[in-house]
Amino acid sequence: MKRFLPYVAASFTGIQVGAALVASEVVVSTTGAAGLGFLRYLIASIVLVPFWIASQKPRIKCSDIWPISFIGIGQFGLLIAMLNIAVLLASSARVSFIFATLPLATLAFERAVFHMHISKTETFAILLSLLGIGVLLGTDLYASATGPFEVLGLLAALVATLTGAVCSVYLRPYVQKYGGAQVSLLAMLASLVPLGAFAAWEPQGLSMEGWTHITALLVVGIGLSSGASFWCWLYALSRIPVGHVTAFLGLSPVTATILSITFKQDAVTISVITALGFILTALLVLVFAKETKPPA
Repeated sequence: MKRFLPYVAASFTGIQVGAALVASEVVVSTTGAAGLGFLRYLIASIVLVPFWIASQKPRIKCSDIWPISFIGIGQFGLLIAMLNIAVLLASSARVSFIFATLPLATLAFERAVFHMHISKTETFAILLSLLGIGVLLGTDLYASATGPFEVLGLLAALVATLTGAVCSVYLRPYVQKYGGAQVSLLAMLASLVPLGAFAAWEPQGLSMEGWTHITALLVVGIGLSSGASFWCWLYALSRIPVGHVTAFLGLSPVTATILSITFKQDAVTISVITALGFILTALLVLVFAKETKPPA
């Protein structure tokens, strides 16, 4: 049973990412991209404090504080700011499609920089998952006219994806050494500095003027779920291969679609059912695959 806990944690992260993208699309025009990121991780940091206190891992050495903080600014600062800009300019469904390519970006980065061996089973599972996502969103991508602002939004999503791939790989050894709670808390706190600075330059600033109750609830929900989600993300990273963890981001566009069907009464189409089949099959293949080992 313990073997599957990291996969459950990775699944929760994938689902939360999709839900948070939809919620962010609703509120980002009111809060601002950097402002939403700042509030998101301020709340998430508070969530992680009890886990940090209860952690049995050794405290982070002074020599590791700066590299973890630098990676955190990328993982929780640049990445989330780019995603918020992306959903401000393009639909959350399209953004989730781009962001779901993170598994391939991570595997490619690992192979290029660290010469990690990627098994055929892992590659097949990732491609199968992306095929499902392509079926789900491909019709919308090609049937709709894509304006210049939407292109900029998708480029911002691509920057977020590449940032996530690099940071996921470099954070992993620190997570294994110090635990997910400590590393994620330090990384999030470090990201608040640039996010707060950029938020101050936005027209909205950090003011809550003009917020509705729905806006406040969504922002708090994004923050609380992000704290839990990133702890799960780092917990999974410390126990299973990076490519396995990031593959579960394939659940994010599925989540976004289900939320649209539930709350916007969108029709259930054959493409949705087909995509779910591809993605669930890919996840099962990945869960039962043997861990990747470097070549002798």
